[in-house]
Amino acid sequence: MKTLNTAINTLVLSLALTGSLISPGAAAAQAKTAVAAQQQACACFEVKVTGQGPAIILIPGVASSGEVWQSTVDALQGNYQLHVFTLAGFAGVAPLPMPSWGEGYLATQQQAILRYIDEQKLDKPVVIGHSLGGYLALALAANAPEQIGAVINVDGLPALGALFAQSNTQGSTATTAGAADNKPQRGNFDPMAMAKGMTNDASWQQRIVADMYRSDGMTSGRVMGELMQADLRPQLNNIRVPVLTLGALQHGAPYSTPEQVQANYEQQLANAPTQYHSFAFARDSKHFIMADAPQWLNQQIQQFLQQHPHRGQ
Repeated sequence: MKTLNTAINTLVLSLALTGSLISPGAAAAQAKTAVAAQQQACACFEVKVTGQGPAIILIPGVASSGEVWQSTVDALQGNYQLHVFTLAGFAGVAPLPMPSWGEGYLATQQQAILRYIDEQKLDKPVVIGHSLGGYLALALAANAPEQIGAVINVDGLPALGALFAQSNTQGSTATTAGAADNKPQRGNFDPMAMAKGMTNDASWQQRIVADMYRSDGMTSGRVMGELMQADLRPQLNNIRVPVLTLGALQHGAPYSTPEQVQANYEQQLANAPTQYHSFAFARDSKHFIMADAPQWLNQQIQQFLQQHPHRGQ
């Protein structure tokens, strides 16, 4: 667990450095390519809408584009209306001005998503989120169950910082100092090494790196800092809509066994009422399940949607 703690430190530090690796001209060019997206007045995200039917919102993670959901869009768009988000500050979308953060990025995005549901007159949409998006989906299930129909959390944790603290306790109090000594510098930060820890697929590794370079480093670093401090666990007992958590059991490899990763998930989500919450685990997948096990992921999503049809009145 000591090495896992070091990896978490490295993730936060390296994401904060990513912004120094992209030129302002490249960022502006990427922003201008989003002509097909619907840019919200709040500037909290851009949305691409496809398909017809009951509404589903898909939210990617830190430094990711909504394009990570493309295989799921392909699988669902014949039967659902899909609202695919790219959050502010990530993958070429302009960052939120700091005065707009209010209580923080996580709270601001939760409020903006609920406002979007209201403004677009979406009838209890299903919310599917990966990583940061999974955290936001869980937060909506816990704090606004009357406005959504169901949630699928794809490899997101309600309390990332608690996992960090646990690894400190089980490892060594010197771990944090060691991580600081080995923190990445601008000259030797290797985004590809990070991407290889998130997926086994070489083309997806390239995609992840490209999205990181197109993202605002300040936003990525601050959002990871917020996720390290956030703790949804006490609120999970408020969940009153169906929730499925899909865990990637190779996410901690080689520093954690699949059994340890699964136990961490079960402990973190123990407060979610069992009549509403269920698990499924991708044993051979790293963090980007849509890259390592896309058929399995889409099968789990479709099965869940069939078991829990549209809950709108």
